[in-house]
Amino acid sequence: MALAGICLSGLVSCNKGSGSEDLCHHEKAEAVLFKNAIERQSTLQLVDYRSKEEYDKGHLPNAVNIPVSVVDLNGTGGNCAYVDKVMAVFDTQIPLFVYGGNDAFGTNGMAVPGQLACKFTSVSLMVGGYNAWVKEGLPTE
Repeated sequence: MALAGICLSGLVSCNKGSGSEDLCHHEKAEAVLFKNAIERQSTLQLVDYRSKEEYDKGHLPNAVNIPVSVVDLNGTGGNCAYVDKVMAVFDTQIPLFVYGGNDAFGTNGMAVPGQLACKFTSVSLMVGGYNAWVKEGLPTE
């Protein structure tokens, strides 16, 4: 919950250059639907925002680990340091797929996907994160 407040102030003023003050929108998908969506991508941009230790224990195939921290999310005007890290790796014009461990940074506060949605054309969050993926018996690395 604390993370929601940290980034929410940044979300209020973020936009995609349209001058809009609306919150940035991202999609949410259950694990199987998330898998189907990423398989349809000709260029896959998949971010695992868990810690390096969690990522090293197992992750989705082809996921890039860009861990998030409270410091990374503490931004103003929608310019969180975490967004800058992700933008340095991925093309903002191609759909971005993100997941965590169990959505602690996701659906509870929209911090990670909400901040990224301010800059990327399309952002999708896997509901339930890596834990939901494993529970469905989907492949991991």
